[in-house]
Amino acid sequence: MARGHKAARPYGRPYGRMGGAGEIAAMGGPLQALGFNLQVFLLQVVLFIALVFIMKALLFDPLSGHMQKREQSVKDAYKTVENTRREMEGLRADYQARIHQIEAEARAQIQAAIKEAQAERERLLLEARAEAEQRLRSGADEMEREKVEAIRAMRDQMIGLAVTAASRALASTADSAALRKSAESSLVSAASNLD
Repeated sequence: MARGHKAARPYGRPYGRMGGAGEIAAMGGPLQALGFNLQVFLLQVVLFIALVFIMKALLFDPLSGHMQKREQSVKDAYKTVENTRREMEGLRADYQARIHQIEAEARAQIQAAIKEAQAERERLLLEARAEAEQRLRSGADEMEREKVEAIRAMRDQMIGLAVTAASRALASTADSAALRKSAESSLVSAASNLD
């Protein structure tokens, strides 16, 4: 490089010089080389903003509203499920309480029935004992009556035999009625000695 010559920057501009408007115009060169058009770019920006507003009005807002409704319905469903669960727990607790109450009542009724059956058993046993004792007493009384009757029948028979034997032995010298009376008094005194 020679003295006095300044080194050139890329794109043909020398170092150390500030370009201002010329530099912007110079930059337009590469953008123009890419096919950049400022009017088309601004139009695209305006169209994009318009598209955003249209999409917001036609798609995003209804979709957001639908999502909010869906979220609310899910929350309501959770509340319904929770309320149903609480109600089921309450019903279950009531059911358990009723079952315990029914079991307690059943146990009480069973105990009452057992006590009643035992009381009935005791009553029947007492009646059976009383009846057995009554039968024993009536049997003893009956046996006593039969004994008295047997003794009386035996005494009458013995008196008859004694009178017949005595009247044959005395051969009609004694009165049969007086003999009978005498034999009866002898047998009564002998019977009273036996008792």
